[in-house]
Amino acid sequence: MPQNLILSEEEKRNLKSLVLESCLSIKRNQINELTETLISLKSSVESNEKSSAGDKHETGRENANQTLLIYGDQHRKAMKDLMVFMMLKPDKLVDFVQLGAIVVLNDFIVFIADNLNKVMVDEMSINILSPKGPFVQCMLGKPKGFEFHFNNKDFKIIEVF
Repeated sequence: MPQNLILSEEEKRNLKSLVLESCLSIKRNQINELTETLISLKSSVESNEKSSAGDKHETGRENANQTLLIYGDQHRKAMKDLMVFMMLKPDKLVDFVQLGAIVVLNDFIVFIADNLNKVMVDEMSINILSPKGPFVQCMLGKPKGFEFHFNNKDFKIIEVF
């Protein structure tokens, strides 16, 4: 399927815009869910502090505080990831693999931004991958036509934009 993908410059920009909108929506939903969870956890911790003291209470409060820290870290990371997506320019077309590029490979399509699994856009499955991952590292800075081997499989960059 990807090998037959021929798009005009306008269609490339439109596809990048749709993929980016999907990613932003996913990140915003993650942030909203994490925010709600944090609010709920904070409320729970505050109500537990008002209840009676004791060993069980101290252990429960410590567990709740640890959970709060974990979700707080996830929330901060999601906010940082959102900022990366917001910096990307869908109208900028590129000639080599880099942050913000859509890369059409012989078997699938990737958007270089952050790990988000896949999004469906115009009936196309687009894998959202981090530039820090080993697969993307194999092709960073490479142009259309570059061939590489990863996990016992051969890949070719059919298109980059």
